[in-house]
Amino acid sequence: MKRFLLTTALCAAAPFAAHADDILIRADLAEATVFAAGADVARLAEATIPAGRHRLLIAMPDVNTAELPQIAGPEGVRFGPPQPLYNHPIEEGALDDAEQVAGRAAVEAAEEAVEAAQDAITEADARIRAIETQQGYIAAILRGGENGVAMPEDPAQVPQFLATLGAETERLSGEMLEARVARRDLSETLVDAQTALSDATRAFHELMPFGTQINVMAVDVAAVEDVDAALELSYFTRTASWQPSYELDLDTETGTLEIDRYVTLRTSGVARWQDVAVTFSTSDPQRSRVPSELSSIPARLIDRETEQRSGGIVALETAADVAPAPAPLAIAQSGYANVAAAVIEPVITAEFSGLSVSYPYPEPVSVAPSGEVLLAFDTLELETETENRAIPRWDETAFLIAMTDNDSGEPILPGDARFYRDGALMGDGYLPLIPMGAEAEMAFGALDHLQLTWIDRSLAEGDRGLFVSSNTQSREIAFGVENTGPDAETVRIMYATPFAEQEDLELDLTLNPRPSEEDIDDMRGVHAWDIEVAPGEEEIIEMGVDFEFPDGQILDWRP
Repeated sequence: MKRFLLTTALCAAAPFAAHADDILIRADLAEATVFAAGADVARLAEATIPAGRHRLLIAMPDVNTAELPQIAGPEGVRFGPPQPLYNHPIEEGALDDAEQVAGRAAVEAAEEAVEAAQDAITEADARIRAIETQQGYIAAILRGGENGVAMPEDPAQVPQFLATLGAETERLSGEMLEARVARRDLSETLVDAQTALSDATRAFHELMPFGTQINVMAVDVAAVEDVDAALELSYFTRTASWQPSYELDLDTETGTLEIDRYVTLRTSGVARWQDVAVTFSTSDPQRSRVPSELSSIPARLIDRETEQRSGGIVALETAADVAPAPAPLAIAQSGYANVAAAVIEPVITAEFSGLSVSYPYPEPVSVAPSGEVLLAFDTLELETETENRAIPRWDETAFLIAMTDNDSGEPILPGDARFYRDGALMGDGYLPLIPMGAEAEMAFGALDHLQLTWIDRSLAEGDRGLFVSSNTQSREIAFGVENTGPDAETVRIMYATPFAEQEDLELDLTLNPRPSEEDIDDMRGVHAWDIEVAPGEEEIIEMGVDFEFPDGQILDWRP
């Protein structure tokens, strides 16, 4: 297929003549590559293009948000540059698809049902008025008098007359009761019909049908002969984005970490996303594609006296001052979408292009009228090693930490996550980027049976009390863990012990027992103790520290 950019010149040497006919076509959004911000989308359509010069009018509600539109078609057809055209009139329903045709028919049927119910109520009201007229006539007879109906002159006819009036009164009362009950039922029927009409109208509007005035992309086209053309209108839009999210469940018995991956697709604007082939990409098409420019920066001598008389020394900018740092790859970060996930079991295959990753979604995607949908991706399984990590002084309990290597064969992108331990929710959090092959640590909640202890023995009475003089200070700290559970536990206790970097500050540190590991991750003074704690037992680590420093100095340290 041939492609022509908006700014591309026409293929023919001679310009297009005025178009002979307008060809109105519908081109639904069919394909999309969605980035963290923005998307490349394509609308597909089929049209019969007669020989000669014409104008394609491609219905496009989101024409205002289309950037860099391109049109592609078969060989032998020449296209002009796409141009937006607003408020083009069409017949109502002229561009309905099958689903919209059915929806429009449902609305019309519901409208007819409402009208029929209203007509039935009108008839019921007429019947009630007719009965009321008859009852009024009988009432006039019963009233008698000057305006009433005279009684029969023959006394023998009076009983029959009264019996007839009684029977008619009873008959009319019964008919009135039936008429009012029937009208009440008809009123309920009308309410039901109006509800059905409201539901049908809402469902029809959710299908986003075209109105009688639409926005279109107009494209001049010329064909040598009649052509049944497959057309593709592609463009970039900023009205779509995606972000990953996760549910992580750690099985503490097996050490297996299951990571259920999800993607939230968000759209805005008026474009309808229905059964779209979507690819999610980590690329950022809005990043700068060119490096910063350099210019010559000569060194010059400035006469100090002259410069001071003119207002001061000039501050010379360096290249670092004017050249901005490149922006990092933007990846959306926000919470879970408050919508249901698609109930499918997709097979997601990552496609790599340099540092970018693309994920073609295996099923067509439809976005709800709310503008977002949560899609299930797949489940990764990673093997972990766990440790009970304790940070006395700051925490009340130890925490369960899972350590793993990302051997999934692809990076795990950053996103919001929910953490489960053996199926129990431990809380929400944020999962940072885990590159392919990288190590990662994840916390899976507090361990209430491993209670932490921290005591400043320096504050006790007696010889162990806090001692501060003009140039010395001594502290004694105790910290540890108590196992209130039924099983023995191995706990890794971590503590930041003091150290001195100034020559004038002398420090004598004692630890009992000695740490299992010192200066963890090159953090000076951060030590760890791997301790086995029996059930019902408490293990304590004693720390003593003596400081000596010159007179007139103040010690800045807290245990």
